[in-house]
Amino acid sequence: MTLLTGPSRGVRQGAPRRVSSALRPWLYLSPLLLALGVWIYGPALFTLGLSVLDWNLTTPPTGFVGADNFARLFRSADFWQALGQTLLYAVALLPFSTVVPLLLAIMLWQRPGRASTVYRSLLFLPVMMAPVAVAVSWKFMLNPLLGLANEVVGWFGIPPVNWLGDPSTALLVIVAVTAAKVTAFNMLLYSAALSGLDRRTIEAARLEGASSWEITRFVVAPQLVGTTVLLGTLSLVLAGQWVFTNVTVLTQGGPDGVTDNIYYRIYTLGFEFFETGTASAAAVIVLLVFAVAGIGWRLVRRSHVPR
Repeated sequence: MTLLTGPSRGVRQGAPRRVSSALRPWLYLSPLLLALGVWIYGPALFTLGLSVLDWNLTTPPTGFVGADNFARLFRSADFWQALGQTLLYAVALLPFSTVVPLLLAIMLWQRPGRASTVYRSLLFLPVMMAPVAVAVSWKFMLNPLLGLANEVVGWFGIPPVNWLGDPSTALLVIVAVTAAKVTAFNMLLYSAALSGLDRRTIEAARLEGASSWEITRFVVAPQLVGTTVLLGTLSLVLAGQWVFTNVTVLTQGGPDGVTDNIYYRIYTLGFEFFETGTASAAAVIVLLVFAVAGIGWRLVRRSHVPR
């Protein structure tokens, strides 16, 4: 009896401990999982449900319409124009999310000291400012009659320009205003990645006679491939979201839809035209693009980023 009691008692005592050890990580993760469920996955599932309903936001949903909302989007020329403009924003902002901040971060990293800190703080200033306040300030400066921008170009004999009302300049203005913030934020991320590099490797390359360009090209840049791939993917996916505030405040998608994008199209469909089901269908399409981009980033990172 003694031989049977000892092991059975140990089993009964060890089982709760193993269960407790298995549940402890989930207990620590529960606040994060709850937040993700409430703020990310819950609204995503709710949007998916709305995408197959007929709802105008002012009354209860009237019924199941299946894929009619998606079909209405695919027949809309405005939707395809907004989608094309979103892709154009992604391409236009790609250099300002990868190349330009990388060069600035490397320049500041190669010259450590108080001056570098001051320059980095000045470049990061656009990120700290409220997006709406910045957009409103630009709207005053780009006013075709009293704006500072036309005052400056007038010094060089250039006639006044309708910066936000001319299709040939409106898109460029939105890209330029957005690029300042994107460049500043990504420069900070590149600076964080550069701070983890081993300077002894760089000093060794310099002792071997490598030039600054060769060190940057063959020593520093390869170690930043992972950061560059991540920021490039985020730029392609989130460019339309980055310009949303500037489009809303400065141009409202005009003139002639030149500055429109898919996020502003979702906003107008849902909160101006009250076509909530159609807006939800457009949001589902954006979520699918996110999913495809995430899978693509993982595949590229696995095959090209050194471990």
